[in-house]
Amino acid sequence: MDIFKVAALGLAAAVLAVFVKNWRAEIALQISLIAVIIIFFTVLPYLKTVLEMLRDISNRTGVDSKYISLVLKVIGIAYVTQFGAELCRDAGEGAVASKIEFGGKVMIVALSMPVMYSFLEIVEKIIRFG
Repeated sequence: MDIFKVAALGLAAAVLAVFVKNWRAEIALQISLIAVIIIFFTVLPYLKTVLEMLRDISNRTGVDSKYISLVLKVIGIAYVTQFGAELCRDAGEGAVASKIEFGGKVMIVALSMPVMYSFLEIVEKIIRFG
């Protein structure tokens, strides 16, 4: 199972980074970045499978694919935001991490606005004709 590989790589990178951090902090950060990249490419095929399944569900249920796409974008932004913020925190840059998180939240709200607008239109129609 790939999860054991991912966990082992993460643990090995963390232990190595802790040992190296006292000697050369910049190398410890590079070790973490390399581990993150390897882990990302390890789980990428699973993401492809999830996307295919969501498309199939969308086609079978008749749910508009733009809503599935929106949900996937929001999830992607959340993961990338968390990933970036944690890397910044690991590098000792908490202020930058909080700004990444703020940026991610703003992007999620911006992406969600068309859905909110559609929802408000439906509510307006119900109130008007209700």
